[in-house]
Amino acid sequence: MTEKDPETLNDDRNPEHENCGVINELEESSPRGSFGGSIKDAPGCGTMVANALSQQSIHEVNVLPGEATGSKSDLLVSFDTLNVSLGSAAYPYLQSPALEALQKAINDRGTRMVVNSAYRALAQQFLLYNWWTNGVCDFQAVARPGASYHQAGLAIDIENTDGWRPYLERYGWQWFGSGDYPHFTYVGGGQVESVKIKGRSIDIRNTATLAFQRLWNRNNSGAQIAEDGDYSPTTESKLRVSPANGFKIAPWEKKPRLLRLSQPRMEGSDVERLQTALKKAGINVAVDGEFGPRTDRAVKDFQAKKTLTADGIVSPKTLAAMA
Repeated sequence: MTEKDPETLNDDRNPEHENCGVINELEESSPRGSFGGSIKDAPGCGTMVANALSQQSIHEVNVLPGEATGSKSDLLVSFDTLNVSLGSAAYPYLQSPALEALQKAINDRGTRMVVNSAYRALAQQFLLYNWWTNGVCDFQAVARPGASYHQAGLAIDIENTDGWRPYLERYGWQWFGSGDYPHFTYVGGGQVESVKIKGRSIDIRNTATLAFQRLWNRNNSGAQIAEDGDYSPTTESKLRVSPANGFKIAPWEKKPRLLRLSQPRMEGSDVERLQTALKKAGINVAVDGEFGPRTDRAVKDFQAKKTLTADGIVSPKTLAAMA
């Protein structure tokens, strides 16, 4: 990835241009939890209405490298263990080089960073762009799906931009400019521009689209679409009718995820199975598919009952004790 001229970045006609400050403000005031219908009918202006589908897409991105190259490394790595405070719609995922640079900046300044947005799944970008272009939400500017570096694991929106800027720029993070004041994009060092999938080099932003295409095909055998990472009219038409609360066949059926209390909260069939197992074990918990504080407490109660470390993290040992 090459460094860009700030004047180009600030051009409203640039397809990568957004006004993340306004987007983040509206996100914070919007409801949590996934919408029960199709993406196209989801109410605005907060993308947590597609939390479950977005989580499936994020997990699918991390399935890609293993299937393509046999690698066990994830393309997206969580940074929620750093000294950060996360906004309600901030998926804390970056590529490894960007995460390492972020950690150095935070360590240097020695204070907590408030992150209002980081990784953004394709469904989220579609919602924001659709609400903006249709006049539903006054976002001022939203990048087209497939164009935002939030879909690459290379972008963060933060508070106290001026205070953090010298520390972030020291480690390869570039400030977008006054047109998108809280936004920084990682542009320094490491192989972060593209990834090899099935022998083809794909812009890392396009993995968000590719992840959705794979999810769609796995759940719609009679209506297959190209798995090429291109945000085409066909791909958009399928995204519009996709369930905001996620597909029936989820990527964690292939590659299980580590369940725990997180921000945003984990939702999905794997959480529902966990809650069902807890109930069978005599632990009182609602089976709603959302890993919230009550499920966290239930896991800790179960772990204590089995003399395991009561940390609320559903490790292989915890799962084995439920078998």
